[in-house]
Amino acid sequence: MDSEFLTHASEVAFELGLDRFRVTGLTLHSRQITFTEIDGASEPPVYSEGEPPETGREGRRKYDWQPAAGAPSWMNMAWLLEDLAAWVGQMAEDRIALIGLEAPESDWCDVLVLDGDSRYRVRIALANRRDLLDFPGMYLREMFTEGRYRTYLAPDLAQDQPVVDLRNVL
Repeated sequence: MDSEFLTHASEVAFELGLDRFRVTGLTLHSRQITFTEIDGASEPPVYSEGEPPETGREGRRKYDWQPAAGAPSWMNMAWLLEDLAAWVGQMAEDRIALIGLEAPESDWCDVLVLDGDSRYRVRIALANRRDLLDFPGMYLREMFTEGRYRTYLAPDLAQDQPVVDLRNVL
């Protein structure tokens, strides 16, 4: 089930993020996640509502652990994956399929989406955020079902799919 895989990917992204690893790719069909080690010191998590009373996987399942706007990119990636896990089933009901994710840079990622027969890369900022990454799965679902993604289409000659650039929106 895609939701379970994304939840597990979120947990792993959080735990490895603490140890200076970041997600660079994820494929739902093959259940594959790739990571890379980053240079420099590890960045501690920064929570929007303060650290939850219980940490670890169980604590994140029980308590809100939403990253603050200035949280490290690895934490926003873990949050994105967790929220996508919550919405992937409803998106599929609307014929919006999550295919995977690519993060060639640490400060943004592309969520790979299949809307009907059309493939898109939805670009989301993970670092240097002004605002919280708030309900990204719900936002993507509504944006595609309502057709609002067309407003954010950006040319990207290096990519093989149209880019929906939400780095300054979501």
